[in-house]
This record gives sequence, C-alpha cells and structure tokens, in this order.
Amino acid sequence: MIPTLVFILGLIFGSFMNVLIARLPDGVSIVTPSSSCPACASKIRFYDNIPLLSFILLRGKCRNCGEKISLKYPLVEFVTAFLFLSVYIKIGFSLILIKYLVFVFLLLTAAFTDLFTAFDEKYECGIIPDEISIGGIGAGLILSFFFNPGIINSVIGAAAGFLILWVPSFVYYILTKKEGMGGGDLKLFAMIGAFLGFKPLFFILFFSSLAGVIVGLPFIVWKKSRNFPIPFGPFISLATIFYIFYGNRIIDIYLNKMYL
Repeated sequence: MIPTLVFILGLIFGSFMNVLIARLPDGVSIVTPSSSCPACASKIRFYDNIPLLSFILLRGKCRNCGEKISLKYPLVEFVTAFLFLSVYIKIGFSLILIKYLVFVFLLLTAAFTDLFTAFDEKYECGIIPDEISIGGIGAGLILSFFFNPGIINSVIGAAAGFLILWVPSFVYYILTKKEGMGGGDLKLFAMIGAFLGFKPLFFILFFSSLAGVIVGLPFIVWKKSRNFPIPFGPFISLATIFYIFYGNRIIDIYLNKMYL
C-alpha cells in the first residue's frame, strides 16, 4: 500500500515539476495562469491534467486541437515517481525519507530544467533557476538541524560545494577570458553540499565529470564544434542520485582494495 502511495506522490510532484520547468526560466508565476495547451492555448481541464494517466487516455494529444503533447511531460512524471519509489525502497518508511524525497525532487527539477532549456532555441544556454538551487541550499541547511550531516557539516558542505567548482572556473576564466562554468552549476553543487556535507562532493564531481565526457564527446563530434554548450547540471544530478544509492558501497569496495 505504502509503495503505491509513494509512487502516486511521485507522479503528483512530477506534474508540479513540469510547471516549474516551464515557468521558472521565464520568471512566470507558478500559480497563475492555469495550465494551457502550448499549441491552441486552451485551458487544460482538471480531468485532463491527471499525471501520466491523462496522457495515456488522451493518446498523447490535446483534447481541443489534437496537437501532440510533448513526451517530456509524462517522462518527467514517470521518472520522478520511479525515483521516489526507489528512494523509499532504499531508505524505508522513516522521517529521513522526507529529506531524500525533497532532495531528489530538487535534483530532478534542476537537471530537467537545465537540459530542456539548453536545447531550446529561446535560451542561450541551459538554466538552473535560483529558486531551485538557492532555495535548495536553504532547505538543506534547515533539514540538517534534524538529520545528518548536521548543521556544521551542512554549512561547510555548501561552502565547499560552491568553491570546488568556482576555483577551477575562475582559473579557466583568467587564462582564457571565457566562462568555464555556469553560476547555476556552482549553486547546484552548493545545494548538494548543504544536503550531504562535504565528504561526498569529490565522488560526485568525479562521476559527473566522467559522465559529462562520455556523453558530451559524441555531441561535440556530431556538431563538429567545441563550442557546443553541454549542460552540466543533469550530470551533477545524475552523479548525486547515483551516490545516494551506490556511493557508500563503491567507496567501501575501493577502500578495502586499497588496504589489501
């Protein structure tokens, strides 16, 4: 019963995430106006706005104009629900589950917003809204009063998370006079430090950079340009989620082998 409720909760938050992704980059209110079809601008009725289910029943088309509904909407809802359920299975039903569900929600919102805006011609590059990153730093600090890593480690983690990307980015700018890292990425890393403390940051930086190289190189080759902007936020979020599920296990295996 509880796993089903957690999955449904994930679908609901995924639907809300779609609103944040669509509106925060443009500075539009997330409350008004009500949701509408991007093609015909007709308001979406409440029974056509049920997460995932409405998309299936409508066969992926607007009820009014018949225009196809982007797959990104049900994708965001399903991924959020799937990860909410996965976190519940990993952690179990306890108070700390609240912290990790909030954390995963913020990570996914940052990742999807950065990804979708990076490939949207309306924007020059990917965007990670301050409402998510800076708001997430505040949430991480507040939750650290009640859960690990504790307020002191949370403050240190937030500062370290920002500096760990700011320093190489600043050096790169001094040498090349080009922006090496977006401010959104720096604040996202600070948010991660606020939630997890400073210890996991190097693990997350390594795996996010590795994933960025593996995925980014084919795009650079395809575009035949090194100036093709690859959003780093999705890789940071992916590496952080990977750490939540497998980080401690990988670190233990590494340390055991190192001291054999």
